[in-house]
Amino acid sequence: MSDDPSDKAGSSAETDRGATDDETVDCGFDVRELSSLVSDHAATLFDSDGTVVTWNDGIRRLTGFSRDEIVGSHYREFFPADAREAGVPDRFLERARSKGRSQHDGWRVGSDERRFWVRDVIVPIREDGTVQVDNPIEDDELRGYAWFVHDRTESRERERELREEKAFVDSILAAQPDILYAFDTDLNLIEWNDRFERVFGYDPDELTGMHPLRFIASPDREHIAAAIDRILEEDERVTAEGRILTSDGSRIPYEFNSATITGDDGTVHGFTGIGRDIRERTARERELERLERVNAIIRAIDETLVAAETRDEIETTVVEEFAAVDGYQFAIIGRGDPVATIDNDPWEPATQAGIDATASEEVFSLFIDSPDDASGESPFETRTVQRYRTLRESAVDEWQSDACDRGYGSVAVVPIVATDRLLGALVIAADEPSAFVDGEREALQEFGGTIGHAINAMAVRRLLYRDTVIELEFESTDRGDVCIELSQEAGCDLSIDHVLPLTDEVFIFYLTVSGIDSDVIRDLVGEIPDITELRLIDAGGEESYWEAVVRDSTITELLGEYGARLQSQVVRDGVAELTVQVSPDTNLRELVGAITSAYPDTRLVSKRTADRPVETRSDFRRSVESALTEKQQLALEAAYHGGYFEWPTRNSDAGEVADRLGIARQTFHQHLRVAQAKVLSAYFGTID
Repeated sequence: MSDDPSDKAGSSAETDRGATDDETVDCGFDVRELSSLVSDHAATLFDSDGTVVTWNDGIRRLTGFSRDEIVGSHYREFFPADAREAGVPDRFLERARSKGRSQHDGWRVGSDERRFWVRDVIVPIREDGTVQVDNPIEDDELRGYAWFVHDRTESRERERELREEKAFVDSILAAQPDILYAFDTDLNLIEWNDRFERVFGYDPDELTGMHPLRFIASPDREHIAAAIDRILEEDERVTAEGRILTSDGSRIPYEFNSATITGDDGTVHGFTGIGRDIRERTARERELERLERVNAIIRAIDETLVAAETRDEIETTVVEEFAAVDGYQFAIIGRGDPVATIDNDPWEPATQAGIDATASEEVFSLFIDSPDDASGESPFETRTVQRYRTLRESAVDEWQSDACDRGYGSVAVVPIVATDRLLGALVIAADEPSAFVDGEREALQEFGGTIGHAINAMAVRRLLYRDTVIELEFESTDRGDVCIELSQEAGCDLSIDHVLPLTDEVFIFYLTVSGIDSDVIRDLVGEIPDITELRLIDAGGEESYWEAVVRDSTITELLGEYGARLQSQVVRDGVAELTVQVSPDTNLRELVGAITSAYPDTRLVSKRTADRPVETRSDFRRSVESALTEKQQLALEAAYHGGYFEWPTRNSDAGEVADRLGIARQTFHQHLRVAQAKVLSAYFGTID
């Protein structure tokens, strides 16, 4: 092809809109005949070497070049530098010749190196001016090429933005921990996210067109269907809960938040929404419900514990309250003798509710004397609540069989303890296999101690207010008791006048010591670690009166666990004689066994029943009045009724009361102190 278009013969001429609108160039063929190959195109012709010979107005507008700038130049000028260096334009021409067409998407450049994205087509032109698209031609048949260019810069940018938006949305959907879904008005599933597939376990081909209720467990379908109706018919935003049904049959609680899909014209096209796994929330709610339930039971029982007269009354109330509440099936309380071995004196049910006596023995034995293949620690050894869950699926055959037969799902064994002394065990069976969660277990642990202390306190009350008590006489040389150790080391006599418990393990002893110097006592006490503090209260003649803080290591501490009371203890040169008072309904065998086990060098000398006179309020007043002189009683009454004892602000001071009585202030103080001492002596039982 010649550089001069006038040398080309052809059937028609092409307007070169790169020059002027009325200028024509005869290139031997009509470019317009090729316009059907692409639409909306800019076109140019170049010879067999790729040199531009003519173009249309679309190319001029697209590239920004004038006719003088581009005609006669190679078409590679429209390519970026890196593409030119790589020989891309030449390969495109060769491909067009050998294949009959070459189509590409890519960057092109115009004037001022302005870049634009195009989809272009290059087709070869034969010597006779004809074009046969997709038919290759030989070099000697090639006359030139037609290049059709479609500017796609804006559409490519829109596509890029759409891709970025889609990638952004996809990333959100991929990161979304919830399931997303969309159904049309015929209730066919049309859209979902990957999480939806993973949760339900279906392949994408299976999901298309599925009905929403296919994903819901049968018991919840009715109210989910009603929720869908409200969405589509009433255009409501709806929140509903239900259990989904996965492909493997699993049921998982979910919360669904859904709304309609509505077009610009208000037409409803379906509904979409989010489903959230609420297993953790449901578990927390159920845990709170269980905890509130057990706390409500405990509160109801606490009222009984305060007023109970007998241990049987306490235990019966406990089992009946648990058995009466939904969620718990039955309750059993058993007792045993912790001094004897389990084999010789097994634990047995004392009372039960929600289950008959024969069955309670079987169940109680199953969880107190666990089967050989059962794992876990004994509640008696750890003094902690033990829970046994999912019993209907238990690997322990005896537990599984009994749970299936009786219909319970889990069991808790609650040790009943008072100051670490085991008084019994409460066995509670719940319907649910996952009952007795941590909070419930902790509440039951505390409750076991509450029952134990209530039983112990009841025994102490009965001891204090009964007319008849059992008195046990013990003799001991066991140095495990600090008072015996102190007497033996000092070679002295001492008596315990009073014991004041500060805590379960710390006591204040008031001691009278005779036959030894007080300085020697101080030195010896420094070598006894269980006496943490010692204070001399009074000393006169051969006797001294002491206050000692003692930690553990006393028979008194053990007696307190059984509701027993140390009536007197006198120690002479390391040999103690103790008188212990207990209520007649105390298990004496257990108490004596506990003492002799903890203090082996101790023996029971005698046991007797003692009557205690009943003292009425009038009796007490008469005993106080008989101990007071007339002046002492007058000073006490004037001080009381005159507001001397009011706090924090007295209504009368000592001078005002003394003036009213017509005595000196010092005399008033003397009478008042003696009177108070006599009243307190009468109350604490030391007045003769």
